[in-house]
Amino acid sequence: MLHTPKEKLVLSTRDFYHLIEIENIIYCKSDNSYTTFYLDGGEEIKVSVSMKNVEQKLDNSTFIRPHQSYLVNIHHIKSIQKSSGGDLLLDNGKTITVSTRKKSEILHFLGDIKRIQV
Repeated sequence: MLHTPKEKLVLSTRDFYHLIEIENIIYCKSDNSYTTFYLDGGEEIKVSVSMKNVEQKLDNSTFIRPHQSYLVNIHHIKSIQKSSGGDLLLDNGKTITVSTRKKSEILHFLGDIKRIQV
């Protein structure tokens, strides 16, 4: 039986090349010219690269940009609050605010998922 390798990303820091599985990225947070990757298991890796560069490297069908400072893996979204303007609740307990400009993009994302509603 052939095993398909999981897609990886190399994050280069001052001392290491970190090989991480893309599916393990919960979200990324921008801080000027730095981006911090938050991984399942609680690991954080800060790299000297802009969020725009990160967004170009990651698959836009798996990651959404709910806010200028955040890039979120859709597989780690646990729920979306209706009343707060669409805050994203992630499976690691983090809440990500959705900007007013990005709200329609989040609603479009919801439209692409099978739904059961009353």
